[in-house]
Amino acid sequence: MQPQKTTEEKIKEVARKIFMEKGYGLTRTRDIAEAAGINTALLNYYFRSKEKLFNIIIAESIKELFSTLLDIIENDKTDLSYKIDTVVNRYADVFLASPNLPLFVLSELQSQPELFFKQVGIPGNILLDSYFFRQLEEQLQKINLKIEPIHIFVNMIALTILPVIARPIMNHVHSMDSDGFSNFIEVRRKLVPIWIKDMLKLNN
Repeated sequence: MQPQKTTEEKIKEVARKIFMEKGYGLTRTRDIAEAAGINTALLNYYFRSKEKLFNIIIAESIKELFSTLLDIIENDKTDLSYKIDTVVNRYADVFLASPNLPLFVLSELQSQPELFFKQVGIPGNILLDSYFFRQLEEQLQKINLKIEPIHIFVNMIALTILPVIARPIMNHVHSMDSDGFSNFIEVRRKLVPIWIKDMLKLNN
C-alpha cells in the first residue's frame, strides 16, 4: 500500500499538470485550489503565491529534465556507445511519462535561463567539462571529423526531443493518437542511437 500524499504534494502535483497545460499566465490560483480540492487560503498558506509555487514547479521540472544526464555523462566506467543508448532511452522514458515536460521547460527557460539553472544547481560548464564530451572529442579525432562535440550532442537531443515538442503538428498531419505516439517514440528509441553512432562510425 502506497503512503498517502500530503496536501503539499497534492497541490504540487495538480499545479504541475495545470501549469504545463495552460502556462503561467493563464493559470489562476483558484484553478489549482479547486483541482486539488482545497481553498485558496490553504494553497497560499503552503506556497504564499502563484509565482512561488510556479518557481518550485519549474525548478523541479528542469531538474527532472536535465538531471537525467548527469550520472551518465560523468561516468568514466562506461563507453561512448553505452552512453548514447542510455541518454536516448532515459529521455524516451521521461517524455512518454510526461509529454508536456520538454515544451514547458524550454518555453519557461527562455525568460531567465541562468536563474532557473542556478536554482537547481546545474552549472553551465557541466556538459562541456564532462567525461562524455571527452569521449566524443576522442572519437571525432579518431575518425577525422573536424567538428565540435556539441554538434553531436545537440543532434542526439534534438532527434529525441523534437517529436515530443512537435506532437500537435504530428497529430494534425498524421492523425496520431496516444498509442500511435507511444509506438512512434519506441521506434525512435531504437533509431536515434543508430543514427548518432553511424555519424561517429561506432557501428563500423
